[in-house]
Amino acid sequence: QELGFLLFDRVKRGVRLTAAGQRLVERSQHILAEVDRLKENLLLEAHVPSGPASLAAPPSIGRLVFDRLSLTFLKSYPKVQLSLIEGMTSNIQGQLRRGELDLAIVTDPAPDSLLEYTELFTESIYLVGRAGDPRLKKRSLKAASLGHLPLVMSSRHNRSRQLIETSAAREGARLDIRIEMESSEALRQLLASGEIYSLLPYSSVFVEAQARQLGAAPIEGLTMTRYLAKSRTEANSVARETLEKVTLGEMRALAKRVGVREHGS
Repeated sequence: QELGFLLFDRVKRGVRLTAAGQRLVERSQHILAEVDRLKENLLLEAHVPSGPASLAAPPSIGRLVFDRLSLTFLKSYPKVQLSLIEGMTSNIQGQLRRGELDLAIVTDPAPDSLLEYTELFTESIYLVGRAGDPRLKKRSLKAASLGHLPLVMSSRHNRSRQLIETSAAREGARLDIRIEMESSEALRQLLASGEIYSLLPYSSVFVEAQARQLGAAPIEGLTMTRYLAKSRTEANSVARETLEKVTLGEMRALAKRVGVREHGS
């Protein structure tokens, strides 16, 4: 009655479809098949990384992995809107707590109930200066021998600087910091002049040390550890899970390239 035409004819042994009823069945089967295909597509898309995903890292790490991460996502995950940001550990942690970042690479962070950390690798702190400096050709240096050397360092707010000063003091060295500088490129140019030294994690000068553009020698007893951090309270997404997986892979590869001690090795 609702359709205004018959769907069935009565026959001796029951009922049979009318021509209109047969067309309705065929059309209904087509619609149901389309619904099934739509469900399959939605399930598939739900597992395809898409949407925004962000990662912050110190400049020393960012310059070694950001290009590789970018190429991986351009090729394999084109639907992800990737944001890669350089920043200091103290600022990055605040952004993670506020939900402004998905992931961050941080340096020896303080415990935080709102954040989850995955240990990546530990690297030595190096005395860095001009290439060819005899002092930097030694296999290692004592922290106590650093006290009389003029140093350029990052600002007091930089987590790496804080850790280096604390570790040096524990080893009996009082550092002579003459200049504070936050520009990594300007810092390397100043070090190449031979007028001053710096204390840096090896990842900061790995490229220049390999190319013999700067000299570097490890300081006994001075190390720092890198971690991958994420919020415990923010909802997860396929894009963030993918970025986390790819970042962990790149950091493992970086540990091997730079020759630092990877967690668990």
